[in-house]
Amino acid sequence: MDDYPDFVLKEALRLLDLLSAAPFSDCAPLTRKFNELPPRLGIYACKHRGLGILYIGKSNSIRARLRCGHKALGWAFIDRMDPNDVRIAYTPLSFEWNRVSY
Repeated sequence: MDDYPDFVLKEALRLLDLLSAAPFSDCAPLTRKFNELPPRLGIYACKHRGLGILYIGKSNSIRARLRCGHKALGWAFIDRMDPNDVRIAYTPLSFEWNRVSY
């Protein structure tokens, strides 16, 4: 983690806190079309009602990423998790974040 500038680490921790703190009831439910998710750049987390965050990812279009299938949802299916116990938390990102790579 020493390879990343302090501002990147601070922002990553802030985003993790946002996703972790999102109430389960406010997260988007699993659907076929994921219409509640934005079609824009953002960070998303697959959250389980009792287990917390299962997976965190970044996408140029959160909605498209989940519509096309996602390995975390496949894992939840294989682990026989109740789909009502898995939801998607997200936070949109500004365009500048798409350019950050270290």
